[in-house]
Amino acid sequence: MSADMQSGLAEYGLTEARAHVMWELGASERLTQRELAEALKVTPRNVTALIDALETTGFVRRTTHPTDRRAVLIVLTDKGQKTVARLQSDMARFAELLFGGMSEGELSTFRRILHEVGGRLSKLAEGKPAAARN
Repeated sequence: MSADMQSGLAEYGLTEARAHVMWELGASERLTQRELAEALKVTPRNVTALIDALETTGFVRRTTHPTDRRAVLIVLTDKGQKTVARLQSDMARFAELLFGGMSEGELSTFRRILHEVGGRLSKLAEGKPAAARN
């Protein structure tokens, strides 16, 4: 599945990390590099490299911050906005393929189990034992 995702993103001229930046910008419209670093959980230096690559390929542009002359805002270009819209559409079609035939009850059960497993994974990542299921 990961290889398919990488292949699909490559068709857009994106890597996974660059697509993540695009998703964040698509949700927020404009962010500072610091805000992007926090959202992506990476260093500001890493964000600079990602933004440099996305700017070079025409997906984003840097603009001045209206109130903080030290900060730079990152915004999607028209190309970037169209790409995010296509990615969102692709994701919606994929979700329909995966979950389209399920009832609301089945989806509710799936979400509950997924939430429980995610919580257990988080606890394991923190070094805490996951609660045993009765």
